[in-house]
Amino acid sequence: MTNKYPLPSETSASFTYKSKLRALVRFAGICLTVGMLPLPVSAHSTAKPVSSLAGHYCGKLLSSGRLVDVETSLQIDKQGHISGTYRFDDDGTTTTGSLSEVGTTTSRERTLRWFDKYGMGLLTIRFDRSHHHFEGLWAPQDTTPNYTWSGGDCAAPIS
Repeated sequence: MTNKYPLPSETSASFTYKSKLRALVRFAGICLTVGMLPLPVSAHSTAKPVSSLAGHYCGKLLSSGRLVDVETSLQIDKQGHISGTYRFDDDGTTTTGSLSEVGTTTSRERTLRWFDKYGMGLLTIRFDRSHHHFEGLWAPQDTTPNYTWSGGDCAAPIS
């Protein structure tokens, strides 16, 4: 009578090969299964929805050689495109303007076109990871942005 389940001492080289292959297939299956499980999202994750860029920011911009207070309000449309308005102190009066994003991107760095009574130009802003603050550079049309424009949480002190 032939033993249906041979003992290790009764094995041949093919049995050893088959058991190693079986172990390898099991291991690969476990790895694939674990790889398909969802990972928990960390509370400190830096990935934020684009809509978190929308808000009211208070900061400074360089105008006529002086740093002046500026309030920048940004909205985000369904495609993630930024638009908005701003107002700044202009020698005792308030100058208002509008902003519209140039191109499309989902990164923290955005390029906007500004328009007010002085004309128009570009503003490039870069948000911090929390999207509560941005640093930017602006310039009139056809020149490279190099004048300061910043914004942050209006409840925080403006530096």
